[in-house]
Amino acid sequence: MIALLGNDRGISIVGDTPSVATAQRMTSSLRPNIILRSEHSLSQQTIELAEKLAEQSKESNPIHLIVLLSSLNDLDIELLRIDRCIVLDRHMSSAELVAAIRVTAAGYLPVRSDLAGSLARASVRLKGVSGAVGQQVLNLTKRERRVFELMIQGLSNPEIAAALNVAESTVKSHVQGILNKLDLRDRIQAVIYAYEAGLVQQSLQLETQRSPAPC
Repeated sequence: MIALLGNDRGISIVGDTPSVATAQRMTSSLRPNIILRSEHSLSQQTIELAEKLAEQSKESNPIHLIVLLSSLNDLDIELLRIDRCIVLDRHMSSAELVAAIRVTAAGYLPVRSDLAGSLARASVRLKGVSGAVGQQVLNLTKRERRVFELMIQGLSNPEIAAALNVAESTVKSHVQGILNKLDLRDRIQAVIYAYEAGLVQQSLQLETQRSPAPC
């Protein structure tokens, strides 16, 4: 990875260590924008590192943790609940990795649509729709609920805009409104939220429980 990323003029490597404990100490002094870690399966050490980075990270100088994994399980869902953590496929191409780093540096959380679906399905704590969760979803407008359904399917903003025949800026506005109303941080949390709450199975029922609302 050092050889690959070191040849990219837009990426500067400020440190390298195989030790999670050392990585935390180095982060305090070097303050990198992104920490990249590759594992076959997620370790508890990496989760602890993510939690500590979230405590150190500030909005003015955020630190993102990208973890490349070979397999996914419920522990990975826990990692995504921690602020500014990203899980990607360990077998992604070098071009995809560089692109993911650039997107992350720009302030976005990259995730492949098929990987998002796998992460959502990995959760075993499906709770069904509680009264509070159901009310949160019913507070969405009809258009927001439609955008929410497409988000859960892993569609990007341009794909949602094409499906609904609206401008991408309109979709971005709807997505932000959805995240605010559901008190979610990002699209990945939205997918996890929907599957854990059982909203995927309940979406059609929720649609009929409420009269159409204005966008």
